[in-house]
Amino acid sequence: MEKKKKKSNGAGKAVVRFIDRLFGLVLAAVIVVGIFGLTLEWILCKGPSPALRDSFVMTMIWTRRFDFITHIFLSDEEVDEIYKSHFEATTADRTDTSMITIKAQEEPDEELGPQPDEYGYVDEDGDGLIFVDVKKKGFVGKMIIIKDPSRVFVGKPEVYGGYGMALDALVERYDALGGINGGAFYDPEGGGTGGYPDGLTVVDGESFSIGGDRTFVGFDENNVLFVGDIDAETATELKIRDGVSFGPALLVNGVGNYGAYMESGINPRTAIGQRADGAVLMLVIDGRQMHSVGCSFGDVRDVMIDFGAVNACNLDGGSSTVMYYNGEYINSPSSASGTSRALPDAFLFR
Repeated sequence: MEKKKKKSNGAGKAVVRFIDRLFGLVLAAVIVVGIFGLTLEWILCKGPSPALRDSFVMTMIWTRRFDFITHIFLSDEEVDEIYKSHFEATTADRTDTSMITIKAQEEPDEELGPQPDEYGYVDEDGDGLIFVDVKKKGFVGKMIIIKDPSRVFVGKPEVYGGYGMALDALVERYDALGGINGGAFYDPEGGGTGGYPDGLTVVDGESFSIGGDRTFVGFDENNVLFVGDIDAETATELKIRDGVSFGPALLVNGVGNYGAYMESGINPRTAIGQRADGAVLMLVIDGRQMHSVGCSFGDVRDVMIDFGAVNACNLDGGSSTVMYYNGEYINSPSSASGTSRALPDAFLFR
């Protein structure tokens, strides 16, 4: 009996030694990775490239959960200065409505069948909607081309304030076909309820949440998309019917925004634009995932240019980026739920 007891004790000690060594290896690996991460961050924050530093800082800020990382080697004042420099006020001229000529929707020729439009895209089933996969280096996304701009509008929860609604719920509320997330909302520490929009929001000609100084994007009663600095009074003068606030402006009157801040920050993105023929462009770019890391504002601008946009504006991104159509999310959201966050508004289409 004595020998068996010793043998048992020896086996127990071996297990303890194994666990102890395994823990030591894991701890050592964590320390090495931590040191490597801190060294890399120091190089990014204090290295010779301000552009690389700004891109890192803006990516972390937009990620929200990890924005504390930027403060390890940078002061609060330095981080705030970088953030503010990347949201310069829009200085573009007011949208020139003469550059948009909305074309009547034509029935396809029965003999020839669906033909490419002047931009090279084909409405295969004749429903006025064209879906295009966007694939670029480092990111992928989805574009919806909506031929008739009168089909696009802004939807909101029944009551502003309190809790917002997921995109699928907003689509259902308005009996719409689909849509994308819209404007800014108050989201302290990434835990906002989505019920309080930040900046001017116009729904069916009525202005909501008129505070804030963000760039506005919205349609007038003639279905022309306006992008720029518009307050509630100006929105009434311009007869804006639907719109939200975010930014930055990507294109105004065919002129792209090439400010230095446009190239920083790699994140999921959402944008809306309009071609010269009136067609609306709805874009989402996946991010923070293996198949797509995300992109900069400049990347979104370039995609909009590729698709023929004359006017375009960036919308809320990050974990808010979602696209919904025909009963399902057709992009890959980066939110914790894998679907939509609660939103204060959205661009929808019938």
